[in-house]
Amino acid sequence: MERTPVTTLTDLVELVPSLLGFHAHDSIVLLAIQDDEVVLTARTDLVEHPAEGLAAAWRRLPGAELVVIAFSRDASLAWVALDDVDFALPDGTERILLHADGEYWYEAPRDLGVPYDAVASVHLVEAAWAGRPVRASRDELYALVEPQRTPAEVTASLERVASREATLSDVVGEARALVEAFDAAPGLLDIDDATVLCLASHDAFFLDEALMGTNRDNARSRLALWLQVVGASVPNCAGGALVAAALAAWLAGDGAMLTVCLETVVARPAPGVWVDLLDAVHRDAVPPQEWERVRAALDDAWVSTMPT
Repeated sequence: MERTPVTTLTDLVELVPSLLGFHAHDSIVLLAIQDDEVVLTARTDLVEHPAEGLAAAWRRLPGAELVVIAFSRDASLAWVALDDVDFALPDGTERILLHADGEYWYEAPRDLGVPYDAVASVHLVEAAWAGRPVRASRDELYALVEPQRTPAEVTASLERVASREATLSDVVGEARALVEAFDAAPGLLDIDDATVLCLASHDAFFLDEALMGTNRDNARSRLALWLQVVGASVPNCAGGALVAAALAAWLAGDGAMLTVCLETVVARPAPGVWVDLLDAVHRDAVPPQEWERVRAALDDAWVSTMPT
């Protein structure tokens, strides 16, 4: 990702939507800063005790300076939540607490406030120019994991795929080729290709291979691939594709999409080992840079369980 210069608190407030991928509403956002760089962004709902949802982030970076911003039009609610975080932070932690209401940000409840541009800042323009969409709210992210095809379209696609693929092995072989082709040239999937990938994701060996083959270089294209599969599939059959999308979202630095995928997959059959892993990644605010270490550990664990 390109580096964006930030010199003022107004810059930080305006940068948050670009970091999250959506405009935060009734949210607490924590920015951890080390060596004059934002190294971690975490968000939680503006609830009674928001510190519980952010603690993993500051524990991971105990020496970082923290900027904690409550995004809400309700000033009283915002400052109660900020007080909760302030009280929970370890002694000695450098922190700045701000309330942003969509027009002004404040460092104290009775401040006059400093204006900022919530909808057309230079940071949002730069994100759009770089091809990183900033959505109006988290609801738009949830829409990406909703069915995009009618039941009749999905049924017809399943019938077409079944008529040309004799065995699951044939489906898996075609799915491997589709993933490889998409990595080389991302684009829009035909519904039958999405059906092939969804069916193949029920094969544990194929899904493990696809997940282990995801990295920080191909993560964004893999996320686009698996979200298309989710949208073109029967919801209860899309658990594997959702897990693949969640992993790709993590590696692409899209924590919001990771959260949406994990919340959605809960009600659907999915590979428990991967769901547990991604839950732990999310809960402990594990940075995507850790993936190579995690992947190596998984490799070792699987090798040790193989029959001799």
